[in-house]
Amino acid sequence: MLNKIWQFFKRLFQRLFGTPTPPTPPANTAIRPTLTDAEYESKFMEILEGVNAGWSRGDVAGFLIAKRLKDGELAAWLRRFGQRLLEGEHDDTAAADAVASLQELAQRLVLLGRIGSGELSEVARQIGREILTRFPLPEVEEEDAKGRVIEAVFVGDGLGFSGEVNRTGTEAAE
Repeated sequence: MLNKIWQFFKRLFQRLFGTPTPPTPPANTAIRPTLTDAEYESKFMEILEGVNAGWSRGDVAGFLIAKRLKDGELAAWLRRFGQRLLEGEHDDTAAADAVASLQELAQRLVLLGRIGSGELSEVARQIGREILTRFPLPEVEEEDAKGRVIEAVFVGDGLGFSGEVNRTGTEAAE
């Protein structure tokens, strides 16, 4: 009991005579370190995989919150990434599979752009469309591309042929 009275008078004298109380430590306001380009790329590819699997605007927003990513920071990184893609050495002699990979990436970017979840979606749509226009898939010409055309007529319960097989795709002479 005497100890409580002593503590009361001690605090009273400290307040009255201005004896400083020890400062309270500041709240934990740690600054989040900026991610590396590889980390941003990894997170962004996760978003593109999710969008390709059918994520909605809410799913993308939830992912950004869960990973503590800001839409603007990721959009700024995507601008730099897109610039490197567009300025890369992709000439006419580029391998068809490299162009196909770019086309797939561009289609996923446009898909993210359609979701419309802020600045990130807008940047993704712009870059995706630019890639699609700059790097079209090369047309593959197959020999005899039209193939063989067979004209058929259903007769009763079966199938009968009308005329002969032709190679031009026009009607066969009967």
